[in-house]
Amino acid sequence: MTLLPHFEDVPPTSPTQRHLLHALLAESPQDRSALLRWVEQVDFERLDYASLRLVPALFKRFGGDVLCEPYHGRMKGIYRYFHYRTSLIAADAHKAIRALMASGVDVLVFKGLAIALKYHKNLAVRPMGDVDILIRREDMEMAEEILGGLGWTYRYAPAKKLRDVHSHDYINAHKSGLDLHWYALSESPLPGIDDGLWERSEIVEWEGLRTRVLGREDLVLIAMLNAMREPDAMHCEWIFDAVAIIGERPGFDWDLLWQEAGRRGLRAATFDAMLLLHEFSPRLLSTAKLHALFESDDTLAGEKVRTLVRENRTALLEHSDRARIRSLLAPSAGDPRSWMAVLRGKSAYRRLVHDPSVAKYIRCDTDGMGRIKSLHLHRHTLPWLSQLFRLGGLKNPVRPLQRLFWREGWLSLRTGEMATLEHDTLPEYRARIEVPVESKSLVVPAGEAGEVELAVVNDSAHCWFVRESSPALYGVSYHLQTTDGKMLAWDQPRTYFMNARSNHLSYVAPGQKLVCTMKIHAPREPGSYRLQLDVLRETVLWFSSQGALFPSIDLEVIE
Repeated sequence: MTLLPHFEDVPPTSPTQRHLLHALLAESPQDRSALLRWVEQVDFERLDYASLRLVPALFKRFGGDVLCEPYHGRMKGIYRYFHYRTSLIAADAHKAIRALMASGVDVLVFKGLAIALKYHKNLAVRPMGDVDILIRREDMEMAEEILGGLGWTYRYAPAKKLRDVHSHDYINAHKSGLDLHWYALSESPLPGIDDGLWERSEIVEWEGLRTRVLGREDLVLIAMLNAMREPDAMHCEWIFDAVAIIGERPGFDWDLLWQEAGRRGLRAATFDAMLLLHEFSPRLLSTAKLHALFESDDTLAGEKVRTLVRENRTALLEHSDRARIRSLLAPSAGDPRSWMAVLRGKSAYRRLVHDPSVAKYIRCDTDGMGRIKSLHLHRHTLPWLSQLFRLGGLKNPVRPLQRLFWREGWLSLRTGEMATLEHDTLPEYRARIEVPVESKSLVVPAGEAGEVELAVVNDSAHCWFVRESSPALYGVSYHLQTTDGKMLAWDQPRTYFMNARSNHLSYVAPGQKLVCTMKIHAPREPGSYRLQLDVLRETVLWFSSQGALFPSIDLEVIE
């Protein structure tokens, strides 16, 4: 028995990205069917950069196919551009690596160049904007001196160099990039953390140069973690790389990868990436293996269970294993069979179920015609059903609710008793933003990302809700202004309150206060700015356009 019978929290990819990846990864004839769907939907004028970087691989595989005929010239041009550009970057890196190794500096090539050399064996198929190399920390001074002699300069303002925790980025006259790492990942800058990477490295021959590259388990792990660093802007081409690496030969060691992720405290992000890889290539990463890895880590399982309980997505849990659920929610209670552990587990569960700081979800079970057959919900949801659904013959939704597990359960419905609403536009859009004193002013280095803690209250009498597959998400953002209120940039990063999850309806109840960590991107020009906060419903409106007034935050951008 497993705590989660199935996994649904797969990081999102766009429909066109999914078609593109399936065209590259699926077996015939499914690959060509996916290509047809991609060709029918693609807009080269609006193609995201991750997809653009996969076009050379698509052209190499399908360039002569009649389906690509309308875009043959454009795809060929993209292939040639990336072949030229990546070859130039690789040639400049080759000279730098040769010089470093000649001076006794150990060099370990990883990320894009390592994958291109050892697995794709084609620089056009694996575009890159720079080359990443790992050296020993004690060799940094010598390495920087050698790079300087070859014309490489630090890419950013000198002040930023003092804040670099794992690498320095260099650039040369050709605008080629070279990232010099003394730690492989910014999330784990710890002495000795990369020793295993060096021990498991392999040798490749590259135009007369014998150099080290990461072992394949480490290459896949690094690709996963770099992709998951910003899931909302994920570079999905890592999946194409991972499949090439894992499928290169039998015997890929998932346990080794999992162990390394655990050493770095990065299993949550790694597992999210595994779910996505499994979706595109289940033969390389089986469901059984996913379950085994998940069940082996109580910390990860506890995080997942807490999230599901807080969001009321408890239909995904195996409730017959109550003792394990309670022990994960109250791990300090000791033996999960003891009466104290039982009490603490129940208390933790109930507290999280009613936690108002996050959006809640209702599980919707439908038939083949899309009609609602049943809902999985909690009792505190009942007052809002008339706002969230169209009630037909269901007169009293409280009566048929089964009490299955801690005041929650399935509400079974007959045809016509309940249906989704024909529209989801609300009569009014009102909200309130509360900013703690310590968050009212920020200092962020130029061009870097930052965060601010705040709370958003649904200050209306109507539920904010998002249906399955809807792009109309609710979130908080800001407009960039000068200190005297002049508008510099309206659209900025969004921090959404809930997702459009498959088979779910998500909602924020009237009066509910959400705790948010809002993402910001500092301008590249140092100076003083104002962040005018705003709440939005994506593709519909900004709440400020309805007369809502929100506070602002002072931002000081430093060099």
